[in-house]
Amino acid sequence: MIPRPKTMEPTWAPGTRVRVTHHVRVGHRQWTTTREGTVLSESLRPIGGMEMGAKAAALNQPTLRLKADDGEITVVAIDGGTKIEAL
Repeated sequence: MIPRPKTMEPTWAPGTRVRVTHHVRVGHRQWTTTREGTVLSESLRPIGGMEMGAKAAALNQPTLRLKADDGEITVVAIDGGTKIEAL
């Protein structure tokens, strides 16, 4: 039986302006990325899959969908290295 995805309580209301800062590390290199925008939605994205030895619906990653001032829409994955601040 494939487990159902967990539900989550929204932390950021749609329309809230936020700055998301990621601390990314790949190998020995490390850098910071920042994205500002208006929250459109918050959700859980299924990750993993059969090729990774897990059911796709069993693992979920929180995401935040943002709209930038120039109209660009971005989906940001939220993890332990993510800092979100209201503007």
